[in-house]
Amino acid sequence: MAAMPPRQSPTVRRRRLAMTLRQLRDRAGITSSEAARRVDHDASWLSRIETAEVRPHPNDVRALLNLYGVDGDQAEAVIAVARQARQRGWWQRYSDVLPDWFATYVGMESEVSALRIYECQMVHGLLQTEDYARAVFRGAPVPMREEEVERQVALRMERQAILDGEDRPVLGVVLDEGAVRRAVGGPEVLQAQIMQLIEQSTRTRFRLQLLPFGAGTGFDGSFTILDFPHMPEPYPDAAEDRLVYIDTLTGALYLERPAEVAAYATAFEQLCALALSPADTRDTLRAIAQELAA
Repeated sequence: MAAMPPRQSPTVRRRRLAMTLRQLRDRAGITSSEAARRVDHDASWLSRIETAEVRPHPNDVRALLNLYGVDGDQAEAVIAVARQARQRGWWQRYSDVLPDWFATYVGMESEVSALRIYECQMVHGLLQTEDYARAVFRGAPVPMREEEVERQVALRMERQAILDGEDRPVLGVVLDEGAVRRAVGGPEVLQAQIMQLIEQSTRTRFRLQLLPFGAGTGFDGSFTILDFPHMPEPYPDAAEDRLVYIDTLTGALYLERPAEVAAYATAFEQLCALALSPADTRDTLRAIAQELAA
């Protein structure tokens, strides 16, 4: 089989497959336990598939699709996704420094169609310079060996590849002013980081806004909203697919319920309304960079 394109993530494919099989079973009016029994498995096996905990064999997927009355081109499209879900992601070569909870995020980030990001503490990883990223990892609450720092920096730089190419995602970022004034790595590193932000902000499909201290409000905690592309026909699933990611020191939250996602989408819109325009953001960043140079 040919290698998967860089923007085709097995993590996203596994998640899409789980959603599709769950929806198809619901439409067929078959319970989870009954469906599992009829393909010679137990209910816990199908439950783990429908929650994306395990990657089913394509032959098992074909059996489920036959049970649900899905055949022809639609069935083949789903089975192709099942095969793709079993491949290795590019990020797995960093497994020595990449915890499972963050590997899931990196896998999903690799195939998003849009990202909406609010950062209140520091510049987001997708926008960091190497020196800034290195300073972030060296100053992490949990100390790292220098070789671990360099591996983490390499991973972070490789993640940024999604911002290049014709299929790059739409990117909307709101940075709290504190995130660009916090002296990560010292004045020279921060100034270089800010200059790169200014340059990046002129790219197409990217909207950068600064939430100034003068706005008088903010949001208690950074978050990222990920939107995933629709699968092309004849794939049977046309459902809207998005989630919210929030990381912590030792783990992450993945919010998928429509009400949860809607609440964060509303919060992001409010932050955009309070933040400076892209042009005013660039002017303010230039002024901060000049202060640092002085």
